[in-house]
Amino acid sequence: MKKIISFLNIFILGLLVITVNSCKEDDLLIIKEAVMTWENPAELVEGLPLTKEQLNATANVPGTIVYTPELGTVLPLGESQQLLAEFTPRDSKNYKKVSKTVTINIVDRYFPIIIWEDPAVLPEGTPLSEGEDGQLNAEATDAEGNKLEGSFVYDPPAGTVLPLGENQELKVTFTPTAPTHQATSKTVLINVRDVVPLRVLKGSAVFVDHLKLAFDVSDEVGSLGDSPKTGFSVHVKNHTKGIDREFGIADVTFDPANATQLVIELAEEVYADDMITITYNEEGNTILSVDDQILNSFDAERVAIPVAGDDVLAGNSWAGFEGAGGADAGGAAGYWVGGGGYPWMRTTDMFASGVACMEFSGTYDDKVLYGMNFGDNVDTQPGAYEVTHKIYIEAGSDLKTLRTAIARKETGWGDDVDAVWDVENISRGEWVTIKQIINIPVASGDSEKMRYSYYVEAGLNEGAADTQTFYLDDMGLRKVDVAPRP
Repeated sequence: MKKIISFLNIFILGLLVITVNSCKEDDLLIIKEAVMTWENPAELVEGLPLTKEQLNATANVPGTIVYTPELGTVLPLGESQQLLAEFTPRDSKNYKKVSKTVTINIVDRYFPIIIWEDPAVLPEGTPLSEGEDGQLNAEATDAEGNKLEGSFVYDPPAGTVLPLGENQELKVTFTPTAPTHQATSKTVLINVRDVVPLRVLKGSAVFVDHLKLAFDVSDEVGSLGDSPKTGFSVHVKNHTKGIDREFGIADVTFDPANATQLVIELAEEVYADDMITITYNEEGNTILSVDDQILNSFDAERVAIPVAGDDVLAGNSWAGFEGAGGADAGGAAGYWVGGGGYPWMRTTDMFASGVACMEFSGTYDDKVLYGMNFGDNVDTQPGAYEVTHKIYIEAGSDLKTLRTAIARKETGWGDDVDAVWDVENISRGEWVTIKQIINIPVASGDSEKMRYSYYVEAGLNEGAADTQTFYLDDMGLRKVDVAPRP
């Protein structure tokens, strides 16, 4: 028996040796596991499909990845939804299939931020309007402040005329183009009141002092904004002193106790004989009335100089061309034209008052109308005076400028005072009073020593018709209690 058992042990051991020796090293099978890398994707907005941005798993060996759910799937709203990636290695002999699961949150679409403030007070009867300067001017951004494109629908729509009333609702619904954001709405309030736009009152601009001008507006000023002087310009012209330019503005203010008047503080002095105009452009400015109305733009508004005392020529027959004279005097006593008078001639067919006036009908630079008896008809001391004339310019006339001058015989009739009158924009076909401050440097004397003369010159009327017709009447002269320019 022991011999049989030993034989069997030897036989089995031999078989094992034969088997091991018959196997080659390459025939040994070692199965490895691939390594997959995949992190939980960032949240995805509802309605957007899965893309490679979410399905971006990788493996450390070549192969194919199949995703469940697949690329392009739109997942429902919800958190921690599973994404499965199954990897099949190309070398299936040495690597086995592996899979990995991550989770993703599907979130609601983002809300845009609508930027829209309560509009300014809307005057009664004014329709709602869109655009930068309108009431319906909402914009939308994302949470980072980036502008979003889309459609804005307003309720009530542009063109609606709202009734009088406070805190009336305006609503906008914004539908963004971007699929990541959802439609949203916003409501603001508007007041519709019986108000008028804030505007300058024509003819209200006045000289306050050498560094200050003022003008009246149609409603009380509520606020001046950050830079009230923006948009204003003050032009000063003094023909005699050779000044014709913009003057600097230091500030624009108002007194709450007199809130319908704006005051312009100048950076340099102005004087009685300056011709001063104020112009305003509302663009970029924020001067508002108490009803939030922006001060409207206005063109050159002439600044009036305070005048005291009576008109020293009131009722004076010489100043009104009432007295008849010879042909060389243009038919008016106390004047001189020479050579038969024309184109100057006294007429009784037209007059602003009395029974006569002076007519000019002719061409430029023809003759000068010399008011020889000026010194004999006024009693003036040196200083600033307001000179006025009544003028009637025929309808259709393009006359631009007249010039007057005061001269003395003792200086060879050289002009002491030279005044240019801008008549281009005054009304035609009616009597109009024009005025100007002049500086009379010497006391008046007798008729042989001082004259007041009228010139119609081509050099001051470039582009105008060669022949003009107009009428003058009722010269006035009043003392001004403001110093002339030194």
